[in-house]
Amino acid sequence: MKQNTGPTKPATSPVIRLGRGLGALIPAKGPQGAKNPAVSALSASSTKVAEIAIDAIRPNPNQPRREFDEAALAELSNSIRVNGVLQPIMVRPLPDGRYELVAGERRWRASQRAGLKTIPATVREMSDAESLEIALVENLQRQDLGPLERAEGYQRYLDQFGGTPEQLAVRLSENRTTIVNYLRLLRLPHEVRAMLAGQQITMGHARAIAGLSDPQRQLAVAKMAARRSLSVRQVESLCREPSSDPSSDRTPTGAVRHMESVADQLSRAIGLPVQVITGKRKNAGRVIVSYGSIEDFDRIAQAFGADSLIG
Repeated sequence: MKQNTGPTKPATSPVIRLGRGLGALIPAKGPQGAKNPAVSALSASSTKVAEIAIDAIRPNPNQPRREFDEAALAELSNSIRVNGVLQPIMVRPLPDGRYELVAGERRWRASQRAGLKTIPATVREMSDAESLEIALVENLQRQDLGPLERAEGYQRYLDQFGGTPEQLAVRLSENRTTIVNYLRLLRLPHEVRAMLAGQQITMGHARAIAGLSDPQRQLAVAKMAARRSLSVRQVESLCREPSSDPSSDRTPTGAVRHMESVADQLSRAIGLPVQVITGKRKNAGRVIVSYGSIEDFDRIAQAFGADSLIG
């Protein structure tokens, strides 16, 4: 096999620290696939790590991560170009003589960009289920995974291996409430999830919106949060308010648009969410101004000319 002319510096230790909890998933056994022509052993004293031809590796179809930050990937590529790959990736051999990534896709992609021909890897025989579990656990323990990617990863793990959010929390050493909040994101309407993925709203906004039972109201609050740049606290306040009667269609559409426009102007003027809720009677309803602190309340009082009432 052609020797690597790149700056790869193979690790001297066979220990792979991919994340808390992975040790239980990865048994300590020697490398597999030593007869494969795409592999060359580094040394007799480092038998658990091998140099794998980068083009002999395919990505893992069960990878929870769907998006890779281009800037971060470029930075990692530059680091690898200078310092080499400091932590081996993990792969498993396939029947066709190639290899499938189990953990370390960012390093693999960055190494391709850096122009490396080979990459240090730990090669292990494992089943589809074992590969999926390691890939999910390794990625779910990373902080830079997107909220929907994380939610889908949690759900995929539960679908594949069964169990409850409580058991998964123990398995990943995470808080049960955190996992439940992420799983609830998957029940949001597609448009709201798209807004979250597009960073029009944050995880905090989405978590509050997921507490609403009406999909139409969920979408309305999400759009309001994005349009008015509402804080998470303001959205939480909106989500605690009772919704208007959805069967009430007596208010003309033009009037509704006008009231929403005025509510937007009021919201911008005082810097707080203003909500118009139409009632069952024609031209009747409520205007709700939500506040999250004493300072917000004082600002409302000033907006209504009640400065003298503020202590």
